[in-house]
Amino acid sequence: MVDSPQEGRGAAAPRPRDASRPEAAAATRGPAVVLMAKAPRAGRVKTRLSPPLSPAECAALARCLFADTAAAALSVVRAVFVAYAPADGRAALEPLLPAGAAVGWLEQRGSGLGERLSSVVERVFALGSGPVLLLGADSPTLPPRYLAAAVEALASGGADAALGPTDDGGYYLVGLRRPAPGLFEGVEWSTPRAYEQTARNAARLSLRLAELPRWYDVDTPADLERLRRELAGDHDARRRAPATLRWLQSLDPARDLAERPEAPD
Repeated sequence: MVDSPQEGRGAAAPRPRDASRPEAAAATRGPAVVLMAKAPRAGRVKTRLSPPLSPAECAALARCLFADTAAAALSVVRAVFVAYAPADGRAALEPLLPAGAAVGWLEQRGSGLGERLSSVVERVFALGSGPVLLLGADSPTLPPRYLAAAVEALASGGADAALGPTDDGGYYLVGLRRPAPGLFEGVEWSTPRAYEQTARNAARLSLRLAELPRWYDVDTPADLERLRRELAGDHDARRRAPATLRWLQSLDPARDLAERPEAPD
């Protein structure tokens, strides 16, 4: 999941509701996928990848990750929303969507990631969608069938919540059949405890949990090297992530993306 953005210092001034377009610009009935995304700006995204990447390269990669993840979501459901940050971030993300894509836009609200996720869930359910999946925008080769499996588990009534675990102890997806206030309380984001704590909250709230297949986010140099190896050896992965593939192919093939320079003495 996307980390809570820190775009400025001090308390942010209250902002009016974003009414430049209705939040329901996408189809709002039936299952929905919400992409949690930050504007891909140098020095603000994928900072754990610098080095070996430059801040500008991190931003370029983030654009590709978002584009491929959005295309995957649009291949599974009609109702896709982008929950964006900061307040002016939509302009940087909108050109990355497939031509003609109809999506809804939601400004992220809240002081931390848990509050932001809770706010998005509440607003999308209020628009008439359901079940609702929240998806990070940094797993470009994630098989769409994992999203479809989450939708099926929730829509059929077989589960109340779904979580897609990542290898680092977090999760790439959380899905809900109905709003679940308290699900994100006390979660230590960006730690190996995030999945376990969210699953524990689900049990406390008596939510039947469906666990999806494990996958990975692209957050660290080791993740990026893993992504390059996957794209080099898996035809289906290349088909799912064309933008990311093109960007990686533009780099020097001999470049070690997992390497971090040693700190000077």
